[in-house]
Amino acid sequence: MASFVNCALFLFFMASAEVDMLSHGSSSSVTQSVGIIINEPSSSSVGTPRVFTSLSPGGTREWIPSCSEELKPIVGMNFKDPEEGLSFCKAYATASGFTSRKSTTTRRKKTGVVAFQYVVCNKEGFKASRKPVVEALKDKSDKARSTRMRMLTRTGCGAQMCMKNINGSYVVTYFKEEHNHPLYTPGCAKFHKHGRKMSILHKKIIIDNSKVNIGPVKSFRIMKELTGSYDNVGASKQDFKNFQRDLKALIEGSDAQMFINNFQNKKLLWSAFFYDYELDEEDHLCRAFWADPICRKNYALFGDMVSFDTTFKTNKNVLFFMPYVLNVLFLCSKLFYFFPRYNMIFGPFTGVDHHKKCITFAAALISNEDIVAFEWVFKTFVKAMGGNAPLCLITDEDPATKVAFPKVFRSTEHRL
Repeated sequence: MASFVNCALFLFFMASAEVDMLSHGSSSSVTQSVGIIINEPSSSSVGTPRVFTSLSPGGTREWIPSCSEELKPIVGMNFKDPEEGLSFCKAYATASGFTSRKSTTTRRKKTGVVAFQYVVCNKEGFKASRKPVVEALKDKSDKARSTRMRMLTRTGCGAQMCMKNINGSYVVTYFKEEHNHPLYTPGCAKFHKHGRKMSILHKKIIIDNSKVNIGPVKSFRIMKELTGSYDNVGASKQDFKNFQRDLKALIEGSDAQMFINNFQNKKLLWSAFFYDYELDEEDHLCRAFWADPICRKNYALFGDMVSFDTTFKTNKNVLFFMPYVLNVLFLCSKLFYFFPRYNMIFGPFTGVDHHKKCITFAAALISNEDIVAFEWVFKTFVKAMGGNAPLCLITDEDPATKVAFPKVFRSTEHRL
């Protein structure tokens, strides 16, 4: 019996000590009175926003945010237009620890002017629960996919603000600030919609990095190094991935035209820039060839022996294996879209200058390593160089190259 009492006393003292540690170490202390619970912040600068949690007559819990009176909407407040009221409510939601969204808009039938505008909490209402719907893919009818089930975030929160058009200005006629859900902490603000925004800098970094085969995740890490912390990025990793997804969807169907437009712009800058391309039966880009003025000048000086290699289809790190074609790739930066997405074969024409350094004469992209493609590439190369064929051409042991070579080059010596 004595041991049982001692054990109970020990557990009681341990529980008292734990409650005392929580009350002193937490960022807010909780005191309960009749019908109301008040969460008051401590002197610590890091913690949750000041929240008054009350008990409604029905017994449900409500969270009342406490922020500066200048940011809190009040009944009778005037706005010149609904957008100004929405911006004001957004700032209030950000400071209070929740996310607001635009809700019902009522317009007058005759003039179409907004008569009532409601702004509610992001957790207002409920979403209808749906069962996963199985859909058949249009392009792959043999397979089927089901829609992804998403987590329900609505809790039926009743916090809202109503603006009414009175004599051309919008007056707050109703405002309810009680929420039926906890509010997020300042540390979680960057994960909410109001705390995330893709700026021009973010988009520029993603686009520039995609030209050198750097994905959105690495771009997000680079942005973190530039800003010093993940908290200072201003967007999430998923935002970076979604932007690149939307960018690919935007240029879908016109990406090859963008590639050709890049050649046309170079032609306007340099009249000596040469390019040519061909389309297949489905109007898809299947072959492309280009040579800038420096490449053509190098061929006039050191074009007696040329190497043509098409083994770059399976190499993912193209720049690592081809440091001698950087000048051509710089002129055609949109070329990098074609390596991982279209699996086209890159074939550079290279040589050696009087310093024994690798130089580039031209470059080509082909979709297939067949006789027709190689014959077109060789003819276009001779055409770009003014009809002057090299004395010796070194290629790989591709059988199609052996067949296409004598059809174009009559006096050129072929080496494998």
